[in-house]
Amino acid sequence: MEETRVVNGAWELSTFRFRIEGSGIRRMLEGMKGARLIGVRCDRCGTVYLPGPFYCRKCHVRIDQPVEVSDRGQVMAYTVGYADVRGNPLEVPRISLMVKLDGCHSWIMGVGEEMGPEEVHIGMRVRVRWKEERTGNLQDMESFVPE
Repeated sequence: MEETRVVNGAWELSTFRFRIEGSGIRRMLEGMKGARLIGVRCDRCGTVYLPGPFYCRKCHVRIDQPVEVSDRGQVMAYTVGYADVRGNPLEVPRISLMVKLDGCHSWIMGVGEEMGPEEVHIGMRVRVRWKEERTGNLQDMESFVPE
């Protein structure tokens, strides 16, 4: 295993401008209380986003049409981690997934469980495993598991 390297320094971010629109994430989190995923659809082109932004990334028009998105989808990308951020070996590999949920055009990230590095693959069908008691936060989606 290679040695972990530390690069000391700073990134100057003061010239960047960030805008965070809260309505899409608030709508999504509210739906998560009931084990539902609420995104936003563009009336012009039909693109569905989760969480919903305040404008369509294709048409550049303001959007605010809520739509329910399936909690099932397919793996579009993944990575398998064998060490933590400090380079210490993990007892069990950590699988991180990028999932395109059915009925949604954007991807969402989550942890893959009940699958090993040998089983996970692009195109694999997965579903959200919801927490029993949901409170309306991102941890309500416990993980993705195979369908």
